[in-house]
Amino acid sequence: MNSYRYQQKPTMTQYGTKFQRRMLALLSLALLAGVIALAIWGIHQSGTINRTRERLERRINSSLVDAINEVSRLTGGVQSNTSSKLALVRQYVFNIDQMNNIAIEIFGEGGRIVPAEAVSALYHDLDLYETTIQTATSSTLEIRTTTLTHLTALQAILAQ
Repeated sequence: MNSYRYQQKPTMTQYGTKFQRRMLALLSLALLAGVIALAIWGIHQSGTINRTRERLERRINSSLVDAINEVSRLTGGVQSNTSSKLALVRQYVFNIDQMNNIAIEIFGEGGRIVPAEAVSALYHDLDLYETTIQTATSSTLEIRTTTLTHLTALQAILAQ
C-alpha cells in the first residue's frame, strides 16, 4: 500500500510576524482613511466650483441689468450727461467681460458664460455711440436702440 498520506493545508496561512501583520493593518487603515478624506474633499471642491460659477453668472447678470437700465435712461439726442451715462454703460460691459474672462480662466473655454461675439458687438455699439455723441451730427436714437437690443438679447441668452 502507498504510505503517502494527503495532508490538508490550513485555510488561512498567516504570513509574516505579528508585528508585520499589525503594520500591514495600520497601513491599510491609513490608506483607507486617506481615500475617504480625498473623496470628501473632492465633493466639497465640486460644490465650491458650482458656487463660483453661480456667483460669476449672478454678477454678470447684475451688470447686464444695470447696463440695460442706463441705456434705457439715455435719450435719442445728445445731452450734457450723455457721455457720463455712456461711460457707466461701458463700465458695466467691461465688468461683464472681466467676469467672463475669470470664468474662462477657472473653467477653461467651456466655462465661457457670455459669447465672445456678444461682448465685441457691445463694445462696437458703445464705440459708435461715443463717436455719434462727439460729432453730434445725427440722432443717437438708432444706436441707442441697437445697443439696447444687443443687451436684451444677451440677457435672453443668459436666461436660458
